[in-house]
Amino acid sequence: MKRSGKSFNHGSRRGNKVSQTARDLSPSVLPQLQDQLSVGMTLRFTTTGTGGSTSASVTFANLLDAVLIAGTATNSYQLFDFVKVKRVTIRATPGANSGGSTVTVGIEYPGLVAGSAAGGKQASNSTMGIAKNAFVSLRPDKLSAAGMWQPSSNQNAFVVRATDLNSSICLGTIIDVELAYKNSADVNPAAITSAIAGATPGTIYFGGLDGGRLAATWARSVFVPRI
Repeated sequence: MKRSGKSFNHGSRRGNKVSQTARDLSPSVLPQLQDQLSVGMTLRFTTTGTGGSTSASVTFANLLDAVLIAGTATNSYQLFDFVKVKRVTIRATPGANSGGSTVTVGIEYPGLVAGSAAGGKQASNSTMGIAKNAFVSLRPDKLSAAGMWQPSSNQNAFVVRATDLNSSICLGTIIDVELAYKNSADVNPAAITSAIAGATPGTIYFGGLDGGRLAATWARSVFVPRI
């Protein structure tokens, strides 16, 4: 068949598709498969005022503790074995606790552990009045520790801040953490740092941003079930 001086060989196209399918399904050459669970997701947290601090240092262990599975009513384990940070975003509005005046939010990727791939990247933003949010969003450098796959450790991934006019924590600040998780067949599940209580075995729970339990965390998860 010809159209506008061009020739179309539909049979040839069909033949190529058949050949490609035959190669993919060849019993002598099996396709490789990814034998691990890999998930990208955004976790959302809100500040509680617990502890009174205006900032929180978040470790890679904290990020892995944030998605946990209960083994028993009092024992739990990290669902994933490795994590990397894609982006952190903070939104805050001055409220009654700040006198409805100003609030400042900030993010930092310090990378202060000797021998690791440091980041040294940070950003800050402020708002005045209650009509607008203070907004800041920051990615880690691709070759920094936070931007690469990390196992559970006490090394800081990033630091988040939310301060009002009175130099107090801005309550209800929303923190979105975009993460990538994956597991490994050769890594034993790590136990959660902070003990749990009253959990249903086999249930997946969301933990606090700083690894603390629901009643003691600096920023609790907005997802349910949380613990």
